[in-house]
Amino acid sequence: MSGPVEGDHAVAQLTVLPVVGIGDVRPGDDLADLVATHATGAATLQDGDVVVVTSKVVSKVEGRLVVLETDDPDAREAARQAAIDAETVRVVAQRGGLRIVQTRHGLVMAAAGVDASNVALSELALLPADPDASAQLLREGLRERLGVEVGVVVTDTMGRAWRSGLTDNAIGVAGLTAVSDPRGRTDAYGNVLGVTQVAVADEIAAAADLVKGKLGGVPVAVVRGLAPDGKLADDGHGSRDLVRAAPDDMFRLGTAEAMAVGRADAAGALEEPSVLHTDAVATVTAMEPAETGSAVREAFLGFLAARPDAMWRSCVAGHLTASTLVVDPVRRAVLLTLHPRVGRWLQLGGHCEPGDRTVLDAAAREAREESGIGTLSLDPAPLTLDVHPVTCSLGVPTRHFDVQFLALASPGAEPVMSDESLDLRWFGWDDLPDGAASELPALVRLARARLDA
Repeated sequence: MSGPVEGDHAVAQLTVLPVVGIGDVRPGDDLADLVATHATGAATLQDGDVVVVTSKVVSKVEGRLVVLETDDPDAREAARQAAIDAETVRVVAQRGGLRIVQTRHGLVMAAAGVDASNVALSELALLPADPDASAQLLREGLRERLGVEVGVVVTDTMGRAWRSGLTDNAIGVAGLTAVSDPRGRTDAYGNVLGVTQVAVADEIAAAADLVKGKLGGVPVAVVRGLAPDGKLADDGHGSRDLVRAAPDDMFRLGTAEAMAVGRADAAGALEEPSVLHTDAVATVTAMEPAETGSAVREAFLGFLAARPDAMWRSCVAGHLTASTLVVDPVRRAVLLTLHPRVGRWLQLGGHCEPGDRTVLDAAAREAREESGIGTLSLDPAPLTLDVHPVTCSLGVPTRHFDVQFLALASPGAEPVMSDESLDLRWFGWDDLPDGAASELPALVRLARARLDA
């Protein structure tokens, strides 16, 4: 029988070794030092090894814990549900008390990864804030202490569609290629591989769990043999290639959820326009074409005329949103959020809600919620209009018809980051961050011109 083919992910032999003796860890512990100290004997680290560590340990040392003042089960369950809400970007499916959700990391999993196992009865563990960064930090720490070049995989336990039972999957990767992509190669029968991609990091995670497990108190394992020459293939992508992009996801929602969205969309197209819808038409109509371009303005008005439900996110064809560029009191900087779904720096904003009476109300509410600043002075006339494709909390590709406003923060205002942001910072007019939305510089120019007028 022939051996592995060059360039394939398969290897001739694989060894999986537990790292024992680490014991319980607490916030602030040095994980790299613990692994370096206890990876002894057969598990002594070598170049090309992959260190596999459960996310629970990473979360503990990084302080990603919810600590309650009581171990009352009801209080703990209430805190767990609140933590799931905070970590959820969108609900994929819900049956009874079980929620399958997408987290801010892009992961689809039960309960947003909020875990009550292997922690004290008064604690809950959240997923690491940035599992790829956690993996890289551990990799660098092991290099510094032991002089070895290893890969690191951070894992978490997940269910699987159409299959019973749980397996460990990779949520953080450093130092190795997470997905092997042999597409375009030819198999032994002459067939060209067209769709085959192998989730190598997930396979490593599952293999390592066979010597770890939840009950054995072994949070770390070493997988050896993937790089016989001591050099792991690494495309530098971390874990991101493991997350299926929205356009390629054929099962974006659970059956009941998809049917509910369809019903809401069909019913919404027949409903009478809301007060908010009427205000949106008046707001857009009042704008001068020179402020936004006549074509965009007419596109907004045409869409509003066609869709009485255009103000609500259930309108799959697209929906109006409201955003605000918040400027500091001395007019030198703008407040931007690093959006968890889009992955770019944006002005503050979001969807309209049933309680909003005007588009300006929606913009003000979103700006205050996302900035944590209670006193904002909004210009009632929008700066401009923008239409962009997006996969928002609706969970499917759609369009945002965004009405964009300008606001001044009050003197002494201190922003407070909400659960809807990965980061929140002031940036100077001429010092916008890398990764800012492409339309942001033009919006800033419009704001400066209005403030100078």
